[in-house]
Formats: sequence, C-alpha cells, structure tokens
Amino acid sequence: MSTVSEKGINHTGAAGTENAAVRRLFDRFVNIDWLSSLGRQGNEQVEHPLRQFADFFGVRHVEVKWLAEQELRSAIEAIRLEEDGIWQALRHVPDQFKRQAERAGRLEALLALADEVPPVIFQHSFDQLFAVLRPYGDNVVTTAVGYMMYIGGMACAWELLSDLEGWETNPFYFLIAVLERGHWPLGVVNGQFVVI
Repeated sequence: MSTVSEKGINHTGAAGTENAAVRRLFDRFVNIDWLSSLGRQGNEQVEHPLRQFADFFGVRHVEVKWLAEQELRSAIEAIRLEEDGIWQALRHVPDQFKRQAERAGRLEALLALADEVPPVIFQHSFDQLFAVLRPYGDNVVTTAVGYMMYIGGMACAWELLSDLEGWETNPFYFLIAVLERGHWPLGVVNGQFVVI
C-alpha cells in the first residue's frame, strides 16, 4: 500500500469506511491506462460524465468538443483558465476543502493527501503520458501531467470529506471515468467541454 493510503488515511481519526473509500479511489488512479484512447472520438460514455461534471459546478448545457490529435498542441496553447467556466468554480474549492477539514478535525489528513497524492500520480502516469504525448512537445506533456495530478489531488481531497453533509457527491468521479476510458478532459472553452 502506498504512503498516501497509510498517512492520508490513518491520521484522519474517521470511520474505516471513509478510509477505505479514499484508498479505493487512490487505487483507481494508479491503475489508469493513461491516454490509451487518444484520438478516438464521439464516445457517449465519455461525453455524459463530462456534462455531469460541468453541471455539478453550475456550467449548464455544455457541448462536448472532441479534438483531433493534430489540434492538441494549439488547443493547449489557447486554453486560458480565466476564461474556463469550470475553473471559475473550481478555483475556490481548495479553500473550501481546508475550511471543512479544519471544522471536521481532518486538516492533517488533508495536508498529507495534498503532499502525497500528486507525486504518486506523477510516478504512475508520467512514463505513459510521455510516450503518448512526446510528439506534441514538452509543454503538452507537462500540461497533461499537471492535469492528472490536479484531478487526482482534488478527487482524493473531496473523498476525504465525502461522509460530511454537502460533500456526499464527489464530482471528480465523473472525470475519473473519462480518464479510465483513456481520454483527457481539458476544460470548458467557449461553452464547449474540450476533450481528446
């Protein structure tokens, strides 16, 4: 078992079911076949969770825009987080995590997850992401790895609080479903959820 499961869970003082949930979620991340479906388009099993994720954060009626592989580099260069509808909602979530964790007596566990989850996801994802994305340049590889660490960190932090009122639905499960199908959700640009 990884140190995140040991440290991030054993320090919570919470019920075992919560600990098991974080552990299971973390294990899902380390077993993803990263970008195994790159370039394949038009999958409703990918589009539906993207819409659910956007809807959870109040970004309604988004269309899904599938990128062709040759569009990836220019799309990455064009993304501006300040214009991303979902990012506007997500940028406040880490502060909400911290406040809720403090109230619940789980700040130490949250900080442990924040320290340990991203590096472990990096370790498990980098080689595959590099192999698939190397032709598109270092910036694309770096951006992809950053996205995966961010999604993993946010998902595990949310799961740590998921037994508390208002935190029962972890919206990052929707993105995990997309990652597990071998795709990369890039965010909402001009009312469209961009994915490859």
